[in-house]
Amino acid sequence: MRIQDVHFYYYDAEFKSAIITPKVRLTHRKALIVELVTDTHGSFYGECNAFETDWYDKETITSVKQTLAQWSKKIKNKTFTSFEEWLPYLELLDHQPAARCTIVMAIYQIYHPLPSFEVEYGATASGLTKTQLKALQTTQPSRIKLKWSDTLLSDIETLTTELPFNVNLALDANESLNISDFEKIKKQALGNIIYIEEPFKDLSILHQLDLTDYPSIAIDEKAIDETTILSIIEKYPVKVVVIKPFRVGGIDRVLRLINQLKTYNIKFVIGGMYEYGLSRYFTALLAKEGTYPGDVTPDGYYFNEDFTQGVGKLKRGLISFNPPQVDKSKLLYLN
Repeated sequence: MRIQDVHFYYYDAEFKSAIITPKVRLTHRKALIVELVTDTHGSFYGECNAFETDWYDKETITSVKQTLAQWSKKIKNKTFTSFEEWLPYLELLDHQPAARCTIVMAIYQIYHPLPSFEVEYGATASGLTKTQLKALQTTQPSRIKLKWSDTLLSDIETLTTELPFNVNLALDANESLNISDFEKIKKQALGNIIYIEEPFKDLSILHQLDLTDYPSIAIDEKAIDETTILSIIEKYPVKVVVIKPFRVGGIDRVLRLINQLKTYNIKFVIGGMYEYGLSRYFTALLAKEGTYPGDVTPDGYYFNEDFTQGVGKLKRGLISFNPPQVDKSKLLYLN
């Protein structure tokens, strides 16, 4: 199959409720979409999970666009008969994992039929609002991740008293806590908190604490690649790894890392990045392998509009996925 062209698009939609984290407040989600066009008139799309600024990671939408625009010159008019034949070209993106992840999403579809499947629902609530609470009451996720905020303890109380079902909770601190903050968690009933993501910027603080009465510690921001992750779990009392495909370089790298973590008996979760339906499908596909539910939400949870409307329907407490169909008319063409 010969690669005839590479096209770039933007998509931008407003969140139903602003996303509030210790680092940023987001009202919209701008995404870069890449299209591979083959000589058989096939189109295969990848969705970039980077943000407009470097608040979360050094790669941004702009840097990924620039990287892939230059890289695409090397693969245009070349013929590839297998995924393995792409690997020498993908190695050129080893130091730009978000760019690699974006293009691998498209390449993977050329050689792998996309299945339909069901997966558990894992929601994220950032600064719990009435709108979010109502959505959670209606959709009943099996796991809710709460971003750390000044209202965290009251948010936990609200969820444990106002949800009409039992739910596992994960806490995400985004490396923002000190020891005093961390110890406040002991005041809360911990039975339904399964792990705490990234409580400290410096992992050595974990050696100063008795973690016996705490939930498992998880890494997220520090889980940047296979080598770093394996080094951390050997040195520190980390029991859970949140794997972000865009951070480790894409679906093929995630699958290899999952096999490694299983040999260490380390639990893992597949993390999402407030995605649209295209990327959310692949997060869900990988999340099927996770120890706990991944960051997988049903269609319409974050946005009223999507360029792959209808991907991930909530049915009987599970999210049902079919292969995403991109509506190109909703995308803003860039080149």
